[in-house]
Amino acid sequence: MNNELSVPDADADADPAAPDAPARPAATAVAPSVKADVDALLDGWEALRRKLSSLLKAEQPGDDWRAQLLGFATQVRELAAHDPDVALYYLVFSAGQDLDHYSAVHGMACAVIGELVGRWHGWGDDDISALVHAALSMNVSMTRTQDALAQQAQAPDERQRSEIAGHAQASAAFLQAAGVEDGLWIDVVRQHGVGCDDGEIDAMSPASRLAELLRRIDVYTAKLSRRRSRSASTPALAARDACLGRSGHPDSVGATLLRVLGLYPPGTWVSLSNGETGIVIARGAKAHTPIVAALRRADGGLLMQPVRRDTQARGWAVVRGLTSRDVRVQVHHLRALRC
Repeated sequence: MNNELSVPDADADADPAAPDAPARPAATAVAPSVKADVDALLDGWEALRRKLSSLLKAEQPGDDWRAQLLGFATQVRELAAHDPDVALYYLVFSAGQDLDHYSAVHGMACAVIGELVGRWHGWGDDDISALVHAALSMNVSMTRTQDALAQQAQAPDERQRSEIAGHAQASAAFLQAAGVEDGLWIDVVRQHGVGCDDGEIDAMSPASRLAELLRRIDVYTAKLSRRRSRSASTPALAARDACLGRSGHPDSVGATLLRVLGLYPPGTWVSLSNGETGIVIARGAKAHTPIVAALRRADGGLLMQPVRRDTQARGWAVVRGLTSRDVRVQVHHLRALRC
């Protein structure tokens, strides 16, 4: 990720009412040691993104493919544990802006979100590890196709549609060929495209529970991702498609995602009640009160330096989420994250 990126300019959708439950771990202040590490963390994510992308593009698994994947999974978890908000910021922003290494960024985002949800539920490390490994490898059989689809303006052709339809089974077979012996990991990959009626994951078998969660996260992060054929959705639209049950309200899976990520996750754009436009840099005390780096004033002028806004304060409340096409701002990531 460059420390300074441009984002282009469209109409946003109004966000729905935010859930009352607080967002799961939320920092309202940035410790000096974390501020000093932000540059290293962004560099670490960028390097890992490129390495993972190369591994996932292997047409056949080499002798050390499994070991490399496990090593990259450990790095994902370590980087995210150091600062989950920086992890979300990097991955969500990258997904919403960049077209390069689409599949790797998507997999890492799903892995990080999956671990956060698993920790929130208090699941054991075996389940969380299987979920992380599945998130990184669920599309391994079609990584090249997924990256190509992100770059192409036209709809998938017949061959691509067929590959998409069979990718869960094909990816599970790839893992078996790579020497993966963790049956839960393989089952989650095999089942991650199959929907569940009620979303009550606590009553499911381990594989079905993890697969349903991964499916929802997959949908959510895909909606927040840009492709050449479409821009990223607002957080509200992503939440609508991934978090709401048949009743129109968040079911157990959706409610957990909103509690863990907030309604406006780091890396997304928001408009504030004082007229400012900013980018979310951390989750807040509640799902609808993120920490924001304000970048543009109410009169449309750019702020000389990003200004930190805790949106719990009434004067800085979030009015709505935006897409990158709604704003035209040069983002200096280090300054935003350190403000």
